[in-house]
Amino acid sequence: MKIFNDEAPIYLQLRKHIEELILERKLPEEAQIPSIRVMARDFKLNPITVGNALSSLVEEGILHKKRGVGIFVSGGARELIISERGKDFITDSLEPVLKKARQLELSREKVIELTKTIYGGKDE
Repeated sequence: MKIFNDEAPIYLQLRKHIEELILERKLPEEAQIPSIRVMARDFKLNPITVGNALSSLVEEGILHKKRGVGIFVSGGARELIISERGKDFITDSLEPVLKKARQLELSREKVIELTKTIYGGKDE
């Protein structure tokens, strides 16, 4: 599986990959992540690139360092990622779609009906 492409800086792609592992619960809270050297070797990346990705996740509170031990997934990291991505989803994806639906004169009821069909779940 190739996780890197030319569309964005590599460190941002690595950061997103780590976030995905946390979201999928493949990296649970308080799990230790591999060292910078190990990740650089495994992904065939420059250690500085890996360090940049990890540093940005530490700054966001998604990861935390234990001096002399390593880097770990922070408690609440998954919820933090969900919260941030949820905001982005609403702003970048949902709002434009709803504005387009209004422009196309789709009724609110039709949008809600489609949402229930696509999203699934129980009626409230």
